[in-house]
Amino acid sequence: MVVIGNKLLPPSGSVVKIIFLKLKESIPDEAKSEILDLIKGLDEKFPGIGQITVGENFSPAQAKGFSIALIAFFKDLAELESVDSHTKLVNSQKEKVRDCLDSTIVVEFLVPSG
Repeated sequence: MVVIGNKLLPPSGSVVKIIFLKLKESIPDEAKSEILDLIKGLDEKFPGIGQITVGENFSPAQAKGFSIALIAFFKDLAELESVDSHTKLVNSQKEKVRDCLDSTIVVEFLVPSG
């Protein structure tokens, strides 16, 4: 990450992946906590993730039910593809939370140069 003035910016050429999770309404708080812990530990399982930030939504009325957000930064596209290539491990992590999810939104983008 680069600091310019008071702004924190990902480096040019890096990749950002943002995921929003909408949990089923019947999910108990301890399951939500387990999901957050699982997500927080993803950078240890996937060394291609340069930085990961996760948290609960603090304004549910505006979020249309999406209660957890994850932002992951990758050095470049090759690092993102490296994580995606670990299909078995990726699927095992998804399987752990799949039954708790109602919906997900995934956005990936490349940080432009300049």
